[in-house]
Amino acid sequence: AEISQPCCTAYQIALVDLLGHYGIKPNAVLGHSSGEIAAAYACGALTAREAISIAYYRGKVMAELDSVKAPGAMAAVGLGPEDVAPYLRPGVAVGCENSPSSTTLTGDRNALELVVQQIKNALPDILVRMLNVDRAYHSSKLKTPLPNS
Repeated sequence: AEISQPCCTAYQIALVDLLGHYGIKPNAVLGHSSGEIAAAYACGALTAREAISIAYYRGKVMAELDSVKAPGAMAAVGLGPEDVAPYLRPGVAVGCENSPSSTTLTGDRNALELVVQQIKNALPDILVRMLNVDRAYHSSKLKTPLPNS
């Protein structure tokens, strides 16, 4: 996270700048997760320096979270949120509705691995795989107290 998030943000900023160089300006922007940083840059709410700084510190905080005390995981599922709902169990939640046929699940690693296996058993032709992360992004597992000022 401490490397990938600033790198992805830098790439997105460069893409916005390149398109702008050719006169292509967005009428609207959106972003999800760390992509919200680049979306804020694209609409002029942040400077490039501010966007990279935010991405750096977001990645730094994620890297410093104790994954032993709060182990988590995520999985990609080729089902919409309504279709994945029957498989959810305590400790597993929908982290992102990517499209009508793509959902990201997030939560406790052990519970999520059971959900993934249940979906694989019930629907062997559906894409379902664990993501290569050790954090349950977009879940209550990442709620951290703010440092004392």
